[in-house]
Amino acid sequence: MTMHRPLQAATPLLCVDDAAREQALDWFVTLSSGEVSASERADFARWLAACPSHCQAWDGLRGFREMLQGMPGSAAGAALRGGATRPRVGRRQVLGALAALACGAVLYSRRDDLLQLAADERTAVGQQRTLHLPDGSRLVLDTASAVDIRFDGEVRRLILRRGAIMVQTAHSAQWSGQPFVVDTAVGSLRALGTRFTVRQLPGNWWGNPGRVAVAVTAGAVRISPARDPDASLVLGAGRQASFDAAAVATPTSLDINAQAWADGLLIVRDRPLGEFISELARYRSGRLDCDATAARLRVTGVFPLDDSERILDALESALPIKVRRHTRYWVTLVADSKK
Repeated sequence: MTMHRPLQAATPLLCVDDAAREQALDWFVTLSSGEVSASERADFARWLAACPSHCQAWDGLRGFREMLQGMPGSAAGAALRGGATRPRVGRRQVLGALAALACGAVLYSRRDDLLQLAADERTAVGQQRTLHLPDGSRLVLDTASAVDIRFDGEVRRLILRRGAIMVQTAHSAQWSGQPFVVDTAVGSLRALGTRFTVRQLPGNWWGNPGRVAVAVTAGAVRISPARDPDASLVLGAGRQASFDAAAVATPTSLDINAQAWADGLLIVRDRPLGEFISELARYRSGRLDCDATAARLRVTGVFPLDDSERILDALESALPIKVRRHTRYWVTLVADSKK
């Protein structure tokens, strides 16, 4: 598989001009207050589309926005509104509350980013890499993924820090006595002569590491949840399952797209466009979404992951939609009744 050129990452908040950063913070406070008028939302949309630096500054606040989305409603409300019976809190007060809240939260939410930077191997958004391990096994890293490689003479171990990997184990007699293990945040996997993928699904900043999805193409994999090794399950070829630290979910038949990404492809068969766009968005920097009407359209096809712009052009040609490129980092698909 060829290595794909990484797409340009979104500009961090500290790298945009001061005026855009201050305006982004101001809009963040307004939109997070829970008391936003229709005219304010319209004003925000115009501000965001007016200049590329506005979109970059807003994207730089993604960590705060995701932090609030992952918080229980009562905590988020207390931070931003100061109680339901009080009038809207001033923007300086809200920023002060957020600063106190974020001191610990941002550090915690960024722990995976720090681990990714320190990982043995990693990929950027839109990039994939193929590696050959010391035992001859093949390892493919998906977009925005990170993994540590620990072959210590007794165990062939991979530690998935973020994202997804595909493993195709080698069958060398020299290494046959050393188990091949993949450790994740919620448990471990032991390969039983196989080809399989492992994906860390999103958790939240409160400490829930999320679930891990496993799909097996050949051979088998033993899944062992961290908190209950007795609940381990052997997942055979043609099956997939997710698990958390306590248990493994009921296995299902292998999704046609479960391992296609490892060959640089997205394969969809009669799926809602909204689901497809959510998947494609992982391979692009910035914001990619579609409106509710467009999201219900059905799509079937095989799409190369190394050129997401080409995919968007193909969708626009084949479906009754328009691709609105507000900026390089903000693209929206909308239904077009005239097509």
